Amino acid sequence: MFKKFLSVFFLFPTLSIAQSYVVYDFTHDKILESRSANNVQPIASVTKLMTANVFLENNKNKNCSASISDEDFDYIKGTGTKLPKYTPIACSELLKAMLVHSDNYAAHALSRSAGMSRSQFIQKMNQKAQQLGMRSTRFSDSSGLSSANISSAMDLVKLAKYSLNNAKIQELSNTKAAYIRAGKRNVFMQNTSALVREEIFDAAINKTGYIRESGYNLVFINKHQCNNATIGVISLNNNSSAFRSNFTKNKLEQYGCASLAKDDFEYDGYDQEEDI
Repeated sequence: MFKKFLSVFFLFPTLSIAQSYVVYDFTHDKILESRSANNVQPIASVTKLMTANVFLENNKNKNCSASISDEDFDYIKGTGTKLPKYTPIACSELLKAMLVHSDNYAAHALSRSAGMSRSQFIQKMNQKAQQLGMRSTRFSDSSGLSSANISSAMDLVKLAKYSLNNAKIQELSNTKAAYIRAGKRNVFMQNTSALVREEIFDAAINKTGYIRESGYNLVFINKHQCNNATIGVISLNNNSSAFRSNFTKNKLEQYGCASLAKDDFEYDGYDQEEDI
């Protein structure tokens, strides 16, 4: 029995509960600074970066639409959505809601709108992770609500680098706010990241994440060159949304990224997200 327990225990990497981060130079493909970068922990809505990549690569119907239905309900955390139910919404609008406002219901709807079942979609997410060499990463849903969605800061460097190849992900990463067309309604949604929402930096890649088990996560790549390099900060398990925003800002400035803020910015509020 004890041997069985050990075999199961070592099947997956040990989860971490401490902050981990990487400051990465994507131009020269090198680590500038890191701490516990290979620690494995829940990543919450950072998961949606992979959801976006898999959807955009596998969806063959550019005019597809989906309705938020009961099967998209958040039975894990009980979060809600601003989007109306049972109303056809263009997949392009769902993608916008997912990446700008981190809408969980939109993520769930997209996972069954790419010509495959939801379980097949999750399988594609895990296959893509393996293709990218993300050996510590496992996905169990498309939203990141489950704490079984796990990765490390170094694995997320690989996902962020891959996401730089997609113009749509870049565009939505840097969208401060948007109206989502849902039937006859226009639903206003703001970016969940203070750095973009408050126009502190322009983002090439930007995705927040939070559930209680993960702490506050942020994957952020600055859009503009910093001393002739593209610099990004991936930080996991920060203790607050304010801390992750200020931490990322300070690291970017340390490595030559110019803030767009007119004054010295220190964020002391909360990012626009619920349990996501």
